[in-house]
Amino acid sequence: MVPFQYAQFQQAYKKFQYKVDLKNKKTVSYFTLTFTLIVLSFFGIFAIRPTLITATSLIKSVEDLKKLNKDYENKINSLIAAQSEYEKIRDDLPLIESALPINANFSKLAKNLERFANQENVSISQLQIDTVPISTPSSKSKMEQYGFSMTVFGEYSSLNSFISHLLNWRRILTIKSLDFIQEGGTTSGTLRLTLKGVAYYEP
Repeated sequence: MVPFQYAQFQQAYKKFQYKVDLKNKKTVSYFTLTFTLIVLSFFGIFAIRPTLITATSLIKSVEDLKKLNKDYENKINSLIAAQSEYEKIRDDLPLIESALPINANFSKLAKNLERFANQENVSISQLQIDTVPISTPSSKSKMEQYGFSMTVFGEYSSLNSFISHLLNWRRILTIKSLDFIQEGGTTSGTLRLTLKGVAYYEP
């Protein structure tokens, strides 16, 4: 009878020991898993935080670059539009420069007045040009001007043609006054013309 009871006890002990071991294994597994998650979370904060900061910085940089790229695109479009407008007036630029020189160019003014007089067979007895600054004025956006006056002799038709040259000249001039006086008595066909005008330039 005893051996049978011992065999039953031994079998029951084994079952109990198996349950205890199984319970301990589950506990250890849960503890290990929990500890692992805690450790991973702890170290993950330090590992992920710089990554998150870098990602945030990169996102901001990308947004700034997109804005900068848009600004550059707008400027490029403006330059393209300006280039297109420039191409439209390219052939007219020499005419514009002739009409309104970038400097006083008073010597060229004097030479052209002399050329017009020679073409119409009138003589220049006096030509006076107001003082013109040699250096470029500081206000570059402002149109500058200087006056001139001259006295010429010739027949009426020649003087009239001379004045027409000035009025039709590409360079912009303003004639302020004209004064005709007959020279050499009533029978003479020679007239004296006194003219005052203003020449313009845009530095």
